[in-house]
Amino acid sequence: LVPFGRTAITAILEAHGVRQPRRRAGRSPDESALRKSFETFFPGAQWVGDGTPVTVTLDGARFAFNFELSVDAASAACGGASVRDAEDGIALTDAVADGATTTGAPPLALLVDNRPSNLTPEVAHTVAADGTVLIPATPARPQNKGHVEGAFGLFFQMLPALVLATATPRELARQLLRLVVMTWGRTLNGRPRATRGGLSRRELYDAQPPPTPDEIAAARAALQERLRRQLAARQTAQARLDPHVRQ
Repeated sequence: LVPFGRTAITAILEAHGVRQPRRRAGRSPDESALRKSFETFFPGAQWVGDGTPVTVTLDGARFAFNFELSVDAASAACGGASVRDAEDGIALTDAVADGATTTGAPPLALLVDNRPSNLTPEVAHTVAADGTVLIPATPARPQNKGHVEGAFGLFFQMLPALVLATATPRELARQLLRLVVMTWGRTLNGRPRATRGGLSRRELYDAQPPPTPDEIAAARAALQERLRRQLAARQTAQARLDPHVRQ
């Protein structure tokens, strides 16, 4: 048993000229770019596609779907989406087609993960028909698809629990509207506002220091005075509707 590790033995053999290690070639420009940033060109040049599971509970039964998304690498805009039973080649091409409809043109290139369903000849032929080059993501580099992974993270931050009950068609319609309203409200509250120093509505609400007792008292008094004036104005308007007064 040799009481040395692999690195020590390699160094000894190299020092005596017995072994000449093969030096690894330098990183390619693409790999170097991925170490700190993603090389982008312009909106529409390259999209990043991926899928994630989403679960919907209906009357106590859970149903899993695949949410496929295409995100533009330059602008981070969500271009196209597809919802299917599984993450497959059709989901990928449907999301790209939806994005082409939304933006008006397909991308020059589409970056996808190395899932076998994404790299089939059928998928390559479908996207190539519109002039899009299919590019597999760099293995073992999750940041290679950071654009779409980040979009999924934001999606699940804004998405309420998808739990529905079908007691009546009207109740189901009401619950669907409730989910849409909740998602809209959460998205709107998290959007930065240029007119408010880049702060979102949520930040503006939470970032303010708590009011002092004097500020609370002053605000309550001002609101009570506003209520008194409005009630007085309403009473005056109603009094003017009296037939004798109008005559």
